[in-house]
Amino acid sequence: MISTNRYAPLYSIGLVLFAIAGLVYVIAALSVDSLGELRLRQLAWWVFPAITALHVLFLLLSAEVWRRVVRALTAVRTGFVQAYLQMAVIAVGKYVPGKIWGFVARAGQMVREQVALHKSIASGVVEQILVLAGATIIATGAGVIAFPEYGTLIAVVGVALLAGAVIATANVPAVTRWIMRRRGQGDALDGGEDYHWIGVLRFSVAYAVLWLISGIILAIVYFALFDVAITVERIAALILANTIGIVAGFFALFAPGGLGVREAVTTAVLTPFLPMREALLAAVAFRAWLVLFDGINALLLIASEARRGAGKPE
Repeated sequence: MISTNRYAPLYSIGLVLFAIAGLVYVIAALSVDSLGELRLRQLAWWVFPAITALHVLFLLLSAEVWRRVVRALTAVRTGFVQAYLQMAVIAVGKYVPGKIWGFVARAGQMVREQVALHKSIASGVVEQILVLAGATIIATGAGVIAFPEYGTLIAVVGVALLAGAVIATANVPAVTRWIMRRRGQGDALDGGEDYHWIGVLRFSVAYAVLWLISGIILAIVYFALFDVAITVERIAALILANTIGIVAGFFALFAPGGLGVREAVTTAVLTPFLPMREALLAAVAFRAWLVLFDGINALLLIASEARRGAGKPE
């Protein structure tokens, strides 16, 4: 007789398959006609290796930063492979309408690794605030360069938003302890030695580096597709547009993976600096590149779940 434990991973695999259906939808939605004349044959030989290396670096650093956030917040040591898979399920899950299913799946992964549910949820909340704090750092710096006439205003707003994010994140353990006391449960979230406002600021800077890498990839894509002069202002505008576009897509709960919203906002931010057609083509090309890697992550998740399922006793 087959034990029901063997089918325990089916829920996670089903969720990933649902996410892959979202990927298919994204690819189908990217009209080939909208790409125009990309002239792929004229791309320099180093473009694909460069953006591949940067994207792999982005994925690996994302997993490492997440692993360190969890350890600092909960004192739980997560292996790098598990941390990567936990980040991969977020990347894939964003294509499921509602945006929360990737977080639900990751919480399930963490509980399976003996991390208490309230700790996994708190870690996810902290991560999202830190991601936004990192976005604030990059958007502020790039905004000051791209719009020097508004530099003071942008800097003041950026510093205020960053301070708010750091204060909110640093107080998550206290809020969690209050909730746990109200529920009459122990095992509160205490935070580790690295979890204080300076540590939170360090994590914010780490996520800012990830945002910077993402923006640089978009900049490489743009300058590879179009024969234009490379200037600091254009690079800053591309990094700024990428950051604002991704954040806007994240909050667009109705759009799987922020499809359409991210590209529209990115294009709008770039319009003062680049022709609209070029901005749109670069945004769409970058989206296609991200979908490719999200598809690879989906396959890795399925392989991981299948391997785990095969290891279950019958």
